[in-house]
Amino acid sequence: MRKTSLRFNPWQFRGALLALGLACLANGAAAAEEIRITTTAARPAAEPALEIKDNAVQLSLEDAVRIALQQNLGIVIQRYARTQSHLRLIQNLGLYDLVANATLSATDNRSPATNQVQGTQSSTRIADFSFRQRIPIGGDVTVGLNGSRLESNASFRQPLTYSPSFSFAYDQPLLRDFGRLANERSLILAQTNSRISRQQFEGQVITTLQQVVNAYWNLVGARQQLVVAQESLGLARELHERNRVQVEVGTLAPLELVQSEAAIATREEDIIRATSNIGDAEDQLRRFLNLATGPLWTTPIVPTTPPETERVTVSVDEALATAFAERPELRTQELQLAQAKIDAEIARNQLKPSLTLHVDYNLNGGDPALAEALSQVADLGFRDWTARIVFGYPIQNRAARAQSAFANLDVERLQTALDDEKSLIGTEVRRAARAVETAAKQIEAARISRQFQEKNLDAEKKRYENGMSTSFQITQIQEDVTQARSNEVNATINYRTALAEYYRATGKLLDQHDVGIDDPSQDDYAAGRFSFSRAPLPGEGN
Repeated sequence: MRKTSLRFNPWQFRGALLALGLACLANGAAAAEEIRITTTAARPAAEPALEIKDNAVQLSLEDAVRIALQQNLGIVIQRYARTQSHLRLIQNLGLYDLVANATLSATDNRSPATNQVQGTQSSTRIADFSFRQRIPIGGDVTVGLNGSRLESNASFRQPLTYSPSFSFAYDQPLLRDFGRLANERSLILAQTNSRISRQQFEGQVITTLQQVVNAYWNLVGARQQLVVAQESLGLARELHERNRVQVEVGTLAPLELVQSEAAIATREEDIIRATSNIGDAEDQLRRFLNLATGPLWTTPIVPTTPPETERVTVSVDEALATAFAERPELRTQELQLAQAKIDAEIARNQLKPSLTLHVDYNLNGGDPALAEALSQVADLGFRDWTARIVFGYPIQNRAARAQSAFANLDVERLQTALDDEKSLIGTEVRRAARAVETAAKQIEAARISRQFQEKNLDAEKKRYENGMSTSFQITQIQEDVTQARSNEVNATINYRTALAEYYRATGKLLDQHDVGIDDPSQDDYAAGRFSFSRAPLPGEGN
């Protein structure tokens, strides 16, 4: 397994973030033909750009995808979650914030004298300034400048004394809580969660994209089914007109008109249902596009992208390899497993006894003159230091042992979940591949069936003209022709939706529609805080 050794300077954060933003802008300029979608939280535009022609919205599949990725509320919500997760990462970088402390105090004391040398009045002024900084291996460094001013009427000391000092303190765990891994656990978790949110955002984009694609082709199918219903009505009316003429000349019984009129009524019902299906399909597409309530919800939508497309050659082995490399759900599981392994390592660290080093070093001064007192501090003439080690050993340590066992079980659980996710993805890919192949074959079969049914209708018409058939038989064959045409429409639409599912299952749906994700909140810079050797989290170093 590849190892990495990276270093982090928390004060370089702003420059790194700016560089990432400029890189995102450069990538966007280089790929102008793509549909770019950003993870930055923002409300959608009030009105998307739509082409209105002949009192209808002229909408291509590409435009539908573009509008949905800008407007869809599910993506808008996920943008907020993505931005929040990145802000939590920045929040946890506060672990290395430099902390300044200041203490000012004043004390006046008057008391009765109990002996000849004791003073009855004293006044103390104290000012302490310090800076504390956490270092990556878990220690805290504190540097301070302390000063006091004491006035007293005691006979055994100077009436006025200044006592400045410079202090240095260092506290460092040596066993438990030692090292970057234990110290930066919250940072690692925040980074993992941020990267998971990036995968979840991509998953939401994929889901929305597939919904829009399916809704678009469902609308195309509904409109084509209306055409089929209208053609069927035309056939019924043509038969009825022929029957009417033959009844008028006395070559056909009037009963035949009843049968053809019933066929017309049935076809008109089919048109009503087909029209209603178009309305339902338009509303579903409008919802995914998040069109504003108003005229756009009553304006018809006319799809302009034809459903016919070239057949795709499917390789299951290649599709499986692609899916295992690209599916965001799998990368999410890998991130969670990597985090669990880090937590297990931290839990093992908590099994150790505590051993803490405390070091204090001070440079002191004291004189009635402030300048002389400060000079004593600067000359390093008066100093004191203290070093101590504090050892603690939990006799039973049940909490740490239980936490370590829990963390190890979590690793096993997430490893099992990862294996299960791979199995699920493999099943989805195989099913999607079969669906594409089946849909392609159904298109050809439906086309041949429609051609045979149309030829059968032509032959039956000739038999009818020669008195060898009846209106009932013609009507039945017309219904067969209508069903065959409807099946051909369904087969074509099914192939399109099967392709969308196939590309989703293999993790290539975004690439197929030239959709790119701009993530100004990407967290690669945050990986630089690690300097210990370890296996990288998924996605590090990309």
